[in-house]
Amino acid sequence: MTRSASLQTSTDPLRLVEGALLGLLFLAAVAVLSLPAARTASAQLGWVPLWLLGLPAAALAMARWLAWSRLRTGATPAPAGLASIRRRRAPAGPARRRIAPRRQARPLAVGLSR
Repeated sequence: MTRSASLQTSTDPLRLVEGALLGLLFLAAVAVLSLPAARTASAQLGWVPLWLLGLPAAALAMARWLAWSRLRTGATPAPAGLASIRRRRAPAGPARRRIAPRRQARPLAVGLSR
């Protein structure tokens, strides 16, 4: 693997999110297994293992699904430099308004017209 390819994969935002979620999931599993207070329910948070394990696991599954769907469709993320290079139209000033044609009034009822 070349250096540029390794830099491109390491700066992919989805890979960074997956790595952070995997680390958070590991730390949460250690906390739930080690600390008895992490296995209980609290009045402020509810069931703590849901917040510590369930939600990061769901976010990791969603990130993996997003990466899989991006791979399946062939969509690749645009390099970071291309977003700033994109051509923009020069400002042409305020837009001109067109005058709408006047409509003739129609009679409300056939019997009431003059």
